[in-house]
Amino acid sequence: MTAHLVVGPASHGVTRCALELHDTPALRHQPVVRVEDGHGTDLGAALGAHRGGHVHLHVTDKLLGRTAAQAADVLTALAAQVRLTVTLHDLPQPADGPGGFERRAAAYAQVVAAVHGVVVSSRHEAALLDDALAQAGAPALPDDRRAVVPLPVATHERPATPPEPIPPSDAAPGADQRDLVVLGYLYPGKGHEEALDAAATLPDDVGVLALGRPSDGHDDLAEELGARAARLGRRFAVTGYLPDDELVGRLRGAAVPVAPHRHLSASGSINSWLAAGRRPLVPRSRYVEELVARCPGAVLVYDDLAAAARAALADPASTWLGPDVRLTPTRDEAGRCYAAVLARWAS
Repeated sequence: MTAHLVVGPASHGVTRCALELHDTPALRHQPVVRVEDGHGTDLGAALGAHRGGHVHLHVTDKLLGRTAAQAADVLTALAAQVRLTVTLHDLPQPADGPGGFERRAAAYAQVVAAVHGVVVSSRHEAALLDDALAQAGAPALPDDRRAVVPLPVATHERPATPPEPIPPSDAAPGADQRDLVVLGYLYPGKGHEEALDAAATLPDDVGVLALGRPSDGHDDLAEELGARAARLGRRFAVTGYLPDDELVGRLRGAAVPVAPHRHLSASGSINSWLAAGRRPLVPRSRYVEELVARCPGAVLVYDDLAAAARAALADPASTWLGPDVRLTPTRDEAGRCYAAVLARWAS
């Protein structure tokens, strides 16, 4: 039997992913241990009776330490007490910045060496993991210790009547009916700057709306983006954290859904747009090509965001999923994949 250790606040994307997967028919009979704050918590002690058994954990370094090295030490210590397998999120990559890639690669390599098996959420992430291990001078991960299980996508809805083109607006500042809308935590490289630059080439009533709050340690980013918007003569607003029921309404009400992060490795934000029935604008990348192959028609791939946004404003129906688009894997399908992988690693 596998126990699922779920660390972090329920609002965090990695934590939410773990909880939603556990609540599938294939996994919900397995025990779950919740730890709200992984910083400084003795995870081995929190596991109680499950110490010594097989434990699976969805993790990104920021959930377990102030630095990637601290998080790696936490997981290495835990792996000495249980048969630990992990799903690694937010894989290291050169876009982490000077020194950041090297530090995170070394930490993730330490984790891989300590655990019994590793799941990643895309073939792109599998390649990133190979690159990180090579950067750290670590051996490649054998096939029997790795698995790829894509992030699940919820079912979608499409309006009975496709939306009409949205006319220019005389609404007061702050109205988002013709805005480029970006979902998720605000952090450097997420793409809000690119969205503002694209908006500046569009009609004057087009701004940028950020659905979410600044990531921990980046509280000043909202002010910086606001100053950039002011220089460009565009409105910019940040909603802060939105509860699920309000978030779905904002996703469905967005004029131009955009997921402009060029260095994503597997995107919960894109999946949230899809779950709301939207077809977001996404930049061409290796991960996006993988997503398009798995779910044809699910996203609008662009090379020029301003041109893609102009087309979306002229044809709002293009930003809604068609009835023939199949989103896969579903949550239950992903749960079954996890159950099979974990059963193999637990035996």
